[in-house]
This record gives sequence, C-alpha cells and structure tokens, in this order.
Amino acid sequence: MQNILNSVFLVQTDTTIGFLSKNMESINKKKGAKLKKPLLLEVAELKHIPYRTPIYFHNIIRRATKTSFILQNNMSFRVIKHDLHKQFLIPFKHLYSSSANKTGCSFEFNFAIKQCDILVYDKRGFFEAKSSKILKIKHNKIKKLR
Repeated sequence: MQNILNSVFLVQTDTTIGFLSKNMESINKKKGAKLKKPLLLEVAELKHIPYRTPIYFHNIIRRATKTSFILQNNMSFRVIKHDLHKQFLIPFKHLYSSSANKTGCSFEFNFAIKQCDILVYDKRGFFEAKSSKILKIKHNKIKKLR
C-alpha cells in the first residue's frame, strides 16, 4: 500500500492531462519543480476537503464546476464533478494534482508517459481543454483570478 501512496498517476482530469498522487513531493520531483511547491488538491466530495472553508461559501463551492479555489492560507482545491474523473478519485478521497508537463514547459505526451508510475486511461482518451476558473476566497469575499 505504501507504494501506491507515492505513485504518480497520469490521468485525464476534467480540464487537462494531469499528474495525480497522494504525495505532493512525488509529483514535484517528476516535474522537476521544488519539492515543497504547493499543488492543487482534487477532492471527490466537499466533505473530503481537509482545509477549513468558510461556511458562507459552501453553496458556491458545492455548485461550482471546473473551478479551483484558493483559500486565505494559500491552500487550493477543486471539487470534481465530472463522472469519470470523480469515480477515479472516490477511493482516494483526495489527490494532489498538477498538469503533466515539465515545470516551465508545455505538455509533451512522451515526457508525461515516461514520468508517470501508473497510466489511467478511460474512454475519453487524453486531451487538453479550457483551464479551470480560479477564485480566491478571502474572509467574506471572492476574487476571480482566472
């Protein structure tokens, strides 16, 4: 079981081709990034967010699709709505996520395949779609970053 916790999955997310893992440092190492670089946390359900979120925004978070949220403590997450990707996440509850490219470079399929430990392929294949919206939650305000 320890090996699966450090494994890096190559997965079609709801928006892009991504590296996912329970271990943030495993992803950063594969991408050539700083090991402690913070990453987005993808969760299957709102209740699996390990960060405290303002109650005032729970309905917005619950209804949002393809939207990433950054909290005041700079922790970020996205609640996954897409059925296939959500089904993949459910057994893990949450996984760290990053685009499947070398830091500072654009996506290259050969790089992604070589760096992943486990390839997760579904009927959608692999594709890059429109980036998620990014909203920053600060106290009782939301600011759109992207």
